[in-house]
Amino acid sequence: MIGEISALTSSMVWACASLLFAALGASMHPVTLNLYKCVIALVMMLVTQLIFLGVSLPHMSSHEWIWLSLSGLLGLSIGDTAFFNALNRLGPRRTLLVSALTPAITAILAIPVLQEGLDARVILGMLLTMAGVVWVIRERSSTGSEEDVALKAGLGFALIAVAAQSGGNVLTKLGASEASALEISMVRLLAGILGLVAYMVIKGRSFKPQTSWKTRDFGLLILATFLGTYLGIWLMNSGLKYAQTAVATTLNSTSPIFILPLAYFILKEKISWRSFGGAVVAVLGVALLFSKDMF
Repeated sequence: MIGEISALTSSMVWACASLLFAALGASMHPVTLNLYKCVIALVMMLVTQLIFLGVSLPHMSSHEWIWLSLSGLLGLSIGDTAFFNALNRLGPRRTLLVSALTPAITAILAIPVLQEGLDARVILGMLLTMAGVVWVIRERSSTGSEEDVALKAGLGFALIAVAAQSGGNVLTKLGASEASALEISMVRLLAGILGLVAYMVIKGRSFKPQTSWKTRDFGLLILATFLGTYLGIWLMNSGLKYAQTAVATTLNSTSPIFILPLAYFILKEKISWRSFGGAVVAVLGVALLFSKDMF
């Protein structure tokens, strides 16, 4: 049961981290927030590596370094920045729901790149996932055109995040090696950091928060990074190691369900039956998408 519990806990901590990152987005640009998050997570992982494995370079070929670096640039530099932009405009509930499309897009990209086929059950799962997401996104706002524009922009960023993170998943698979999950994560984080720094230097963007930060803000950033980027990745990989891949992947995709009660009790958001039903349909689609090895 350790694998199943780890995978489910991964989804829960990422849902909590998304709420914290959304709160931090009000005082920090998404690119800067992403950079801070990646640097803190890399430091945490380096300390973990030092404690448990000592000082050593990841055991990877140059081929694997290239694929994992590209994965970090695409999934972390671009994908996570777009994700934070979406959080600022859509909120964590809608953003995580759109993220439920990631398994389906990953499966589509895996056909030409990894030579993985799709059967009827997988196709049906993809359609269910997309239907659930579209059902909730099309829920109209009653607050006026300005929010409608923000929602459309947020949806665009969320879809960019899905595409980039799906591509990053496939590239990570191509670069998978005998190295530990911790070492693979560190290579991706390092590449993501370099990509973000290069972008900020070219654009002349400040590395400091937009407004004066208090100790509480840095505490929230460290907590969000620990939960979502450090602990979330560790738990996800633990689930994949100790449980069936299909079961672990399904449980890792249940964040939209966890975010509903959190958004209701913490953010005081009204959860409509349409939103709840769309989230359930999307997660059922994800379950069906990865169920071919379970039955």
